[in-house]
Amino acid sequence: MTASEPLAVSRRWLVHLRSVEPIRWSAIAEGVSCPAAVATGERRVTLFARGSGSELVVLERDADAWSEPRSLGVPLARPAGSRSPTMPVDWPIAACATGPAEIQLLARGPEGELLHGTLRGGEWGGFDCIGSPATWVGETAIPMGLASAPSACSRDPGRMDVFATEWSGRLLGSAWDSGGFAEFEPLGNVVLVDGRSEPVLGPISACSCGARAMAIAARGAAGDLLIKWWDGAKWTPFASLGFITEPDPVYPAVDFPVPLASAPVACSGGSTRLDVFARGQYGELLHKWWDGKNWSRFESLGHPRSDPEGAPTAFTGVSLACVWGKFQLDVFARAADGKLYNAWWNGSWARQRPTPEQRAP
Repeated sequence: MTASEPLAVSRRWLVHLRSVEPIRWSAIAEGVSCPAAVATGERRVTLFARGSGSELVVLERDADAWSEPRSLGVPLARPAGSRSPTMPVDWPIAACATGPAEIQLLARGPEGELLHGTLRGGEWGGFDCIGSPATWVGETAIPMGLASAPSACSRDPGRMDVFATEWSGRLLGSAWDSGGFAEFEPLGNVVLVDGRSEPVLGPISACSCGARAMAIAARGAAGDLLIKWWDGAKWTPFASLGFITEPDPVYPAVDFPVPLASAPVACSGGSTRLDVFARGQYGELLHKWWDGKNWSRFESLGHPRSDPEGAPTAFTGVSLACVWGKFQLDVFARAADGKLYNAWWNGSWARQRPTPEQRAP
């Protein structure tokens, strides 16, 4: 299977779970949730999260050293019109790097509006309300509203592709550059082989796969992993990459499917690498990747421990983020102990020795 020739949605894979050697999860922050991460250099990562007081906080990593969390204040959006009051910002948010010192942040407003702000050179300009996507009936614009948080990716400097779901379950897509946002376009539902359609259940996760391709990951109505590809010319339908499976406790020779316990997050390491993470039914983190030719089986990255001698702690599943830098993959997940954990891969999960306790000056 190739990126442009995914499996049909009707064929639901049943995939055995593979465990990797226990990895070292490192707690990098406490009392934060809803992470969003972008790569800002060879070994630099900028991480946004929701603080304990609902403020927007940012942490930066240079090599192995994490900065202290910096608050950007409680996020509020400016509606069009100077006399309009500010509006709250729904969590989670999305982050997308569009330049060496330029990060775009996106969020959903209380009525399904698209909200947008820019962190440029470390200076935060706040959110602006772009408005709700609409469908036209005659000369009347009917707001569709975003039903899920937006997700974004960048294939070229100064440009960004934005995706979200609307209330009817359709996937929507828009583009942004220095001239602003294009109108949202409907990209359809999940179509089954018998012609029936399923809604696209948010949240979704979008990532660029090289200079041309893009991928969108979602969780299907049955709990399977769905992938939709843009190959540089056209969109493919959503394709199911299946479930993990477990032996039946009564008849161990028979496997039964186990749905994902969270929506997936996806990131790409170029045109021949795509990684997807989601929470499993037992609070573990699951990982699946495409190597340019084939999809791997699901593997379990296990659980973190609050202390080396303590019991494993389950991930919550909602707060996940991942990002590819140069030759390094990072994943972030919040656990039930309230801590945000990080693990990274540069050829092996097991060889990592991060030192997030070390703080940048």
